[in-house]
Amino acid sequence: MKKITRRKFVKTSAVIGGATIIGSQFPGILKAGIPADIPDIVTVSGDDPLSNIQKLTEALGGIDQFVKSGNTIGILVNSPWKNPGTYTSPDVTLSLVNHCLESGAGKIICFKPAREGYWEESRYFDQMQKEIDSITYCSERITKAIPNGVELKKAEIFKGFLDVDVYISIPVAKHHTGTFFSGNLKGLMGVSSSNTNRHMHSPDGEYTYDKHEYLAQCIADLNLIRKPDLCIVDVIECVLENGPRGPGETIKPNKIIAGIDPVALDVYGSKLMGLDPGEILTFQKAYEHGLGEIDIDKLTIQNL
Repeated sequence: MKKITRRKFVKTSAVIGGATIIGSQFPGILKAGIPADIPDIVTVSGDDPLSNIQKLTEALGGIDQFVKSGNTIGILVNSPWKNPGTYTSPDVTLSLVNHCLESGAGKIICFKPAREGYWEESRYFDQMQKEIDSITYCSERITKAIPNGVELKKAEIFKGFLDVDVYISIPVAKHHTGTFFSGNLKGLMGVSSSNTNRHMHSPDGEYTYDKHEYLAQCIADLNLIRKPDLCIVDVIECVLENGPRGPGETIKPNKIIAGIDPVALDVYGSKLMGLDPGEILTFQKAYEHGLGEIDIDKLTIQNL
């Protein structure tokens, strides 16, 4: 895949903006108990994550569509890396955690432990010490069969991933050398063990990025285990090369996008980065599994 240029990014973003449809004007099909006039994808710009997360959930029918009183909420955050555009903004993560707790969530579980220093980078670190201290992390793993998996027939995953009442995916949209794009779908490898992840890269367990189709199929297979109840994708700053860890040139769409379809949000996020979704095999493999929609023209999109 060719490197993304800033010119291509601007051109692609303009096309997306021109094609936006307001969900309230074009009612869709009832989705997971959410009213039919709710858009498939909601986007918001600006530098106020606390306010913007609330705006996104309100546009999706309200946080109570997803979080009920006493629920255990599991969040999957991409936090291992340190280079710009390679990890989910802790401001976005803490804004969501705070929103869930204020809405009555009983417990927050972060499946994959946050790297050292991650929370401290947030502008909300001092005011949300209580919320940060309340977050627990997974350690126990189980082996889960994937009956309909094409290449991946089983996976070692965190037990908590299956136990939580609500699963919220909070990835960063970014380049990835093995899949060309990382978001909701690729991000699910955060709940599986390093042994499983090695065998997702190649059948013999070689840690390579060269087997693109095999990796894409394994990622799609892994996502059969459980779909997110809500996706909040950080598209504020995205690395365009050398993903997943970088460093590399970044682009700043300055957006957070949300919805319940992980495939559609990944497709849209990739377009915001200037990528061609048709070149990303993970999307096609996930679509073939019935995990979501890849045709943006079939979706209702609302820019706040």
